[in-house]
Order: sequence, then structure tokens, then C-alpha cells
Amino acid sequence: MRKVKIGFISPYEAMLSLIDELAVEQNDLEITRAVGNLEAGVALALEMERNGADVLISRGGTAKMIREAVSLPVVEIHISGYDLLRSIMLAEGHSNELKALIGFPNITMGAASIVSLLELKLEVVALSSATEVDNVLKGLKSRGVKQVLGDVVTIDAASKLGLSGLLIQSGRETLLEAFEEARRLFWYAEKNQQQLRSLEMLVDRWQKDVVILAEDGEVLFERFPSFDEMPISHAELMELRTQVLASRTALVKLHGDVQPPFFVTGELLEERSGLLTAWTFESLSLEDNHAAFSVAQPARLPFIVSESAGMKQVRQLIESHGNAEQSLVLVGENSTGKQTVAEYAHVFHNRKGLVLTVEMAKLKHPLPVFQLPEQSTLVLAVDRLIEPSNIRLAEELVQSFQSADLQIIATVPVAHERIVDVLGSPLVVQVPPIRERAADIPYLVNQLLTEYHQDLGTQPVRLREEAMALLTDHNWPGNLTEMKSYVRQLALAEKSYVIEPQAVKALPFEKKDGATPRLPLNPTDSLKEIERQIIEQVLKEENDNQTQAAKRLGINRATLWRKLKD
Repeated sequence: MRKVKIGFISPYEAMLSLIDELAVEQNDLEITRAVGNLEAGVALALEMERNGADVLISRGGTAKMIREAVSLPVVEIHISGYDLLRSIMLAEGHSNELKALIGFPNITMGAASIVSLLELKLEVVALSSATEVDNVLKGLKSRGVKQVLGDVVTIDAASKLGLSGLLIQSGRETLLEAFEEARRLFWYAEKNQQQLRSLEMLVDRWQKDVVILAEDGEVLFERFPSFDEMPISHAELMELRTQVLASRTALVKLHGDVQPPFFVTGELLEERSGLLTAWTFESLSLEDNHAAFSVAQPARLPFIVSESAGMKQVRQLIESHGNAEQSLVLVGENSTGKQTVAEYAHVFHNRKGLVLTVEMAKLKHPLPVFQLPEQSTLVLAVDRLIEPSNIRLAEELVQSFQSADLQIIATVPVAHERIVDVLGSPLVVQVPPIRERAADIPYLVNQLLTEYHQDLGTQPVRLREEAMALLTDHNWPGNLTEMKSYVRQLALAEKSYVIEPQAVKALPFEKKDGATPRLPLNPTDSLKEIERQIIEQVLKEENDNQTQAAKRLGINRATLWRKLKD
């Protein structure tokens, strides 16, 4: 065990010999001593701190000044009753001249008691400020006082006025007590430092970038093993802290406009001295998979038109409290709004984390493992029939993003048994195509007109009833993508406020010649019935070639044959 390095700043020369005598017995202490009072003592203390001292010791006003100047623990030597008694008795036997003891109340209260008990002729004067010394001494001198007891400052001032001075010195027992206090302070501070160093080592090993703020906003701890410095400004951190303190709930904020994107997580820590806030910063390092990912933090509930029976059922299932944390499979043709439904579920159930969407077709290889914030949502987006490689990557993704509170949603064109297996026992929700949402079409069109009016400065604000009927009767094979494109062209072409039927007739709908026929699915069918319909459709497209159909469906031929037989 190493020795404790003590820096001892004595306010007077006579103390040095006593320090040296006692140091011989302190085998666990390495003591460096010097003489210096007030500012001179502070300069010595700073030098000792630079030279590796663990604890500093001094007396009176010098100790107080040193404590304000250094970051080390400082032990203040107090004047004990023994010190006072010894000094008073020395003064009493010195002569019959009038004497006075001057000091602050921590000294004069004890001195007054001793003088009273021993019935000594010694005036005791209490100071309230160091600036009073000269005036008090002048008053005592005018009343015939010849000798003064006090500290170094008082004795020096008395000497300048021609008064005899006797320094109240610290004895053996006082210094021994100071050494013992230095030991206690060192081991207490060493234990705290060891805890701090251990925390720093763990934070570095775990690659956690952390800031902990005190109740007044002061930084108590910070460590950035991953970032060069705190990745947000101090002002932004203070703003986030205000939000956490106001809401009394954890906060997650995404910074997606930088590369790599990162998120900030803040939470309250209740500590006996007040409320602390803890902040972590985690990078979303997606390497060369970045094209497959999008990260969002929707704050407002997405607008979903749900006048049709199919969309009313979707909202009913999504909004059910029992499905708040349930894994979901959203089944529907491309561009039916599955992503919007996924984000709707996230916001509706007040999930505070991120929405991480993975386009499985663009995912090149498995991700490095990183932890998503609590209450996040992982969306596995599949825009075509699922390949075996998609299934394997989906399984790895689900395992990589394990969290105590992570909802997983798959958006797929067909309800495939393998994706259902990956998600455990998900709720399968059928999102209907636009052609089955006739009641929604007028609202969708008007919503788009509003957006284009706001974003593009287009003129029309509504369609004639006959013009809207033409849009409602259209099959919309491209679903929302086709509708957005078509309504945009209508809005840009029309220069008046109302779109007439002639304008719709003049703008042809998109042709889908040669497109793969879509399979109409009934949302009331069971998963097994839907699955059989899909298998039969794929077989038809592959001219009853079971090998090719099985490959497209991601199952082996035996499984395909069994499912057809069931």
C-alpha cells in the first residue's frame, strides 16, 4: 500500500521542528513541509499539488485560502483547548503587564472560559472581521495593554504598533489529530476516485458516451469514448434537460441530419441531494447498409383516412390497448400505406423511442449490434415475395435489436409463414388496397390537394362531384403512389380553384400493361386460407412448376406439396 503524500504549510517557523519530530512516527505518511502564511501559503500549496500531494494541511486563514485555490482535500488545524491553556499560562507567568487575547469567536469563546475559571487578568477580544485587527490593537494600546496573544497576522500587526506579541501555537496532540484527519480524507477521496476510475473504465469498455448533470445543471461526470467531444451543444443539452425535468419522463431525441446519425437518451436519477439527469449518446453506425435504413422519430400522429370498412378495421386492431406491444405483420400491396400505419401504431401508443425501418431488399449483410432506445419500433419492410436470404437477415435483425421494450412490425405483400415464425406469434393485419377503399378516396384526394396547395402553391382546392366520381371509380393499380402522382399533375395543370370533370378526362390514368396481376385478398379470411391463395397464385404464375414456386415462396418442395394437400 502506497504512502499518503501530505503537503504541510505551516504559518510560522516554530512549527517545523514539531512536524519533523512527529513525522518520524507516521510510517504511512510522506510529509513535505514549508512555511508560508496567507498568499505565500497558497503559492506553496499550488506547487505541492503540482508535485503530486494527496492532502494539504495548514492553519487558520491560510487553510481557508488554500481550500479555495486547490482541488485537493485540505485539513485545517484547529486551536485546541490545550493550545489555548498553554499559551495563556505562558503569558500569565511572563509579567504583570496588562495582556489581551485577540481572535475570532472559535478561539475567544474557549479562551474566555479558561480565563474565567482560573480568574486570570486577561482581556479577551472577539473579532468579526480581519480588517478590525489594527483598530482593536490601537484601542488596547491606548488602554495600557502591553502584550497581545493571537495568530500570526495579529502578532505581526501588534509588533508594528510596538506591542509585545505571543503566538498561540499548535501542540503535539493538535498536529497528530490533523494527520489522522488527513488519513481519513485521503482514503475517503481515494475510494471515491477508485469508484470514478472504475466507472470510466467500464464506460470506455462498453463504448458508452455519458454525461451526468447535477440538479443545478453542473456537469458531475462526462466520458466520450466514441465521440471526440459531446456531439451536441451545451445549450441544446440544457434545453433537453428542461424537457426531462418538466415531463419527469425519459426522453430520446434523434439527430438524423448528421453522419453517422445518433440519438440522445436522457432520464432522471433521484439522488438524496437532488434530481440528477443522465445522458447517453449512441451512434447509429450502419456502415454500407445505410441505403437500407431510415430512422425517424415521429412526434405527431400520422393522418390516416378511415371512412372505409377495411381501414376502420385496421385502426381498431392497431389502436387496441392489448396490441400496444404486440408484434405486427401488416399485409398489403405495395404503396397501400403500411409504413404510415406502422408509424401510427408507434405514436398512438405513446412510444418515445425511434422508428427504425429496414428495407430488406436493400440490406446487404447483417448489421453490427447496437442497442435501440427503449420504446422503439423496428419495421421490417418487404416489398416483394420473401426470399430465403430475407428471412435469414430478418431473423438476425430481430436478434440484434433485442430490447426490453421493442415492438417489431413487418410490412409484407403477402402473409408468409416464415416471417410469421420470425416474429413469434404476431397479429396479422390486412391493409386494403385503394380499389377496396372507395369511401376513403375523396378524403385522400382532398388531403393531397391541401398538401400540394401548401407545398407547391397550386390553385385548386376541390373537385366537382362528377370529377371526384371519376377518381373514385378508377381501379388505382399503383395505389397511393399512383394517386399522389396523378393528383399532383391535376393540381399543377389546373389554374382555377375547382377541378372540372373535363380536366380528369383530359389526363389519362397510368397504364399498367403487362403488370403482374394482383391477388385480391379478403381481410376476413384466415391466415391459412390467405396462404393457400398465395401458393395457388404463385403456382399459376410459374405454370405449375412446383420447384420454381417453392423457391419463390422460400419453402422446400415437400412443404409446398403438404400445404396444397392440407
